[in-house]
Amino acid sequence: MLSTRSSSMSSSVRGARRGVGSSLLALVALAGVAAAPATATAQERAGGVLEGEPSIRQKQLYLEGRHLLLPTFGVTINDAYRRNLLGGVSYRYFASHWLGLGLDLLAGTAVDTGLTENIENDLSTDDTAFDVQATSLRFLASAVAELVPLEGKLMMLGAQMRADFHITLGFGLASIAGEGRIEDTLSIMPSIGVGMRFFPEPWISVGLDVKDLIINRVLAAGFDGSVPDKGFHNNWLVALSVGFALPPETEVRP
Repeated sequence: MLSTRSSSMSSSVRGARRGVGSSLLALVALAGVAAAPATATAQERAGGVLEGEPSIRQKQLYLEGRHLLLPTFGVTINDAYRRNLLGGVSYRYFASHWLGLGLDLLAGTAVDTGLTENIENDLSTDDTAFDVQATSLRFLASAVAELVPLEGKLMMLGAQMRADFHITLGFGLASIAGEGRIEDTLSIMPSIGVGMRFFPEPWISVGLDVKDLIINRVLAAGFDGSVPDKGFHNNWLVALSVGFALPPETEVRP
């Protein structure tokens, strides 16, 4: 009798457990069925409200529709015989937040590199001073397109600051100053570069650019006085600019 009762109790417990399990599964299924339409309805409502809206609201337009006047100073860094110091001004008009069009105008002077000084010291004698005859960049003018793939807020010095990363493509002319047997020449000048611009104030910017100016010229005369043929050379320019934006106030996109 005791074993029969124990078996009956075990069967009842197992049945109860199965009943509880079935009830839990039913509740989970019902919750899923109830939640699915609600979730879908919420997504449909959100999609309906946000569809066609801009990804950023109340965005300040630091570039779009503005003019930038940029006094610029730069130096070429890969010169063999003459280091070129360049100063001038750049202008940009941004038709959109990602495209600026403008003009770069730079005038230059040159100083001897360490290589030139060493050559002149080694080849000079007590009676005759040897002079390296080399070219330098006198004046550069280029039409420029500026592409801005990235722009937004950046943390600097513990504060938020607007900044952009840009790519420049240019084409223009370079006036080259000759020396000794090397005559002054004019060359076409394609260029490509990258840079960053920071806005400490909405109407003031500070920029750093690196550009490759591709110029057809003679770098220097031979030590025997001969003048080699011209060739295209890469002139790497590092330039610092301080810009002033017009209008000084930024517009805010709704």
